Amino acid sequence: MSLYRLRRTRSSRLTLTTPDGQTLVAENLSGDTGFAMSFEAKRTMDENPGEYSAVAWNLPANVLEGLEAAQGRRINDPDRILVDEVLRDVGVPPDGSAALEGGWLVAEFEAGYDGVVSRVFRGIGARISTERVDDGCTTESRISIVENLDAILLGDGERSFPPGASTFELVDYLRGIAGLGPGNLTPALLTALLGESKLSSGYHCAGGQALTRLKSVLEYLPLRWFVDDREFWICGRDGVPNAGGVPAYVADEIGEPDILLSRPRRVDGGMISAECFLCPRLRVGRLVNLTEAGLALALQGLSPSEQAIAYAEVPPGLYRLDEVTHDGSWTTRMMLRPGVAML
Repeated sequence: MSLYRLRRTRSSRLTLTTPDGQTLVAENLSGDTGFAMSFEAKRTMDENPGEYSAVAWNLPANVLEGLEAAQGRRINDPDRILVDEVLRDVGVPPDGSAALEGGWLVAEFEAGYDGVVSRVFRGIGARISTERVDDGCTTESRISIVENLDAILLGDGERSFPPGASTFELVDYLRGIAGLGPGNLTPALLTALLGESKLSSGYHCAGGQALTRLKSVLEYLPLRWFVDDREFWICGRDGVPNAGGVPAYVADEIGEPDILLSRPRRVDGGMISAECFLCPRLRVGRLVNLTEAGLALALQGLSPSEQAIAYAEVPPGLYRLDEVTHDGSWTTRMMLRPGVAML
């Protein structure tokens, strides 16, 4: 396995869109240029949007010049930034267009192997700074990215919902103010989770963070919601029955990790920790299939009795991906919950 790993070429692409519509691209698809990236992108099955950090070395000169020109509005004083800005009470587009109008960069990073890349993260460039290191021989650019920074600053809900209004209408409105795409939120799925759900009393939205309002509205309902890739997702809640028997995971796909780099192991709380080659296609809230063949490769070198113990601890099967971290060593770390596929 180590020889195979050495034969894989790390590939990466950084795309920055500036407020004036200019697209700046730095890429190293074949591993033969001076441009390189380190990064950490962590996604969790909860209501927190992604926050990502990256370090880029030796960005091309045109990209550095464009970055400097685009950084006229640095995120230091939000109150000052919001002067003359128009707050959005009908929703913040999840595509980042409001960020560009507000003067912020949109950053997207893709990575993979052997010239084939897929998106690791996309968000709003909250802070970008560049300095020279190694006695001036290398430029080092540090990039902090927040998935929905534009919605945090510009989203301003102002709407009243009378008694009898549908719960879906309220949730969908708050989702839009939070700058999130619909994900899998539909009237049919929400009804399957809650039954016919309407507001028993009026609800007035007047400012405040939409994500906080969503949490207060959904906290005691028999569903779980989370944010991933700036989309809003819902599913059943662990151990809590719901009207339509919706499972405690998003059932749109079953993922399979790349080659495992170490033996999966149980950790605190009954969770399972596993690590594989960089695999951005894995998405939180979905089932992940640990196959017998994949586990066998990770258990090479163990005696038959040690392999039997390992299989007993982490058998092949379906596990829910509750947390995933992609990092600059081109690895993906997973926290998996067993037993969910049986609920």
